[in-house]
Amino acid sequence: MGRESVILCADESTGSLAAARGLHAAGFRVHVTVSRDDTFVARSRAAASVVRVPDAKEAPSDFVGALAAAAQSLGAAAVLPATEGTLLALTGREASFACIVGTGPAGALERAMDKQLLARLAVEAGLHALDTVDAREGRTTFPAVLKPAATVSVAADGSMRTRNVIHVRDATELEQVLATLPADERWLLQPYVRGMLTAVCGVVWQGRVICMLHQVSPRIWPPERGISSFAVTVPPDREREEQVGRLLEAVGWSGIFGLQSILADGRAYAIDLNPRVYGSLALAISAGHNLPAIWADLLLGREPNVGPYRVGAAYRVEEDHVRWLAQQLRRGDVHGALGGMLPRRGTTHGAFALRDPLPVTVTLRKAGARLFRGS
Repeated sequence: MGRESVILCADESTGSLAAARGLHAAGFRVHVTVSRDDTFVARSRAAASVVRVPDAKEAPSDFVGALAAAAQSLGAAAVLPATEGTLLALTGREASFACIVGTGPAGALERAMDKQLLARLAVEAGLHALDTVDAREGRTTFPAVLKPAATVSVAADGSMRTRNVIHVRDATELEQVLATLPADERWLLQPYVRGMLTAVCGVVWQGRVICMLHQVSPRIWPPERGISSFAVTVPPDREREEQVGRLLEAVGWSGIFGLQSILADGRAYAIDLNPRVYGSLALAISAGHNLPAIWADLLLGREPNVGPYRVGAAYRVEEDHVRWLAQQLRRGDVHGALGGMLPRRGTTHGAFALRDPLPVTVTLRKAGARLFRGS
């Protein structure tokens, strides 16, 4: 494994922290760029240096200019965009760099981020998907989920905007919500399905799947619309892997990916494709699939050695898991809360690591701020 310097374009998520730790563990010298103060990764011993840059979503051109200068001065072998915003800012601007940039064709990124296209391509690949219609023209059953066509989109002035999923109870509430949204934004509508969040995550490279890992998330936060607060790896499903491989081939993506689905009534409905570093990345790394290091090796022309992953590996996000437990207690589900409190040997955490303890101070500070506000 090489000792090259790489730049990770990070954000405030635990996914960015996991990516830095994974790259560091694989022998890379990891420099991270951030645009805000409250980031886990900036406090990690995995970061050889931390460079402050403009926000990629607010000022893409300024971000690229600052990043290119940093890559030059640090002698980086590769630049690794970890978010939708940094991917969008860097795609098409690779000529500004004297090193490798972890982007792909603009069309592939656009397809990977299009949630309506995902539903169609998933079905064509043999997967299940929810009926997805234009929110202003189509109809669905209620309750329903109103979601942006892409989580991050580029505005007319070149800046980017992030939109989140909205739950609506009926047609009246849908009309009220749509009236508050800009007319030039495309929103989609899907029926709400109650089930368990599950995912297939891995690395794909130039049409070839390098590795895949399967996980389920019995606990998420916020409830019904959140991300994993507790997740565990499960045995591989070879038929599903073939289907996911066909989907990724149709998208044309190369790099890290996470395909999220809702498991309900014996079916896994594909709901989101993340073409980036994702929140529960630490689980894959602890289970034996160091996805950021595999991706970096491929970018640098090396063939990674990938073995099977460990089934039963567990992951917790400290802050979100505590909030989930508190909610169970408020609901009177003492049995469920007590079960969630039980320690699990070998569990990987979102922020805390015995050999890298400082990132958890960000969690503690945020929790303290919430207590002070009374929320």
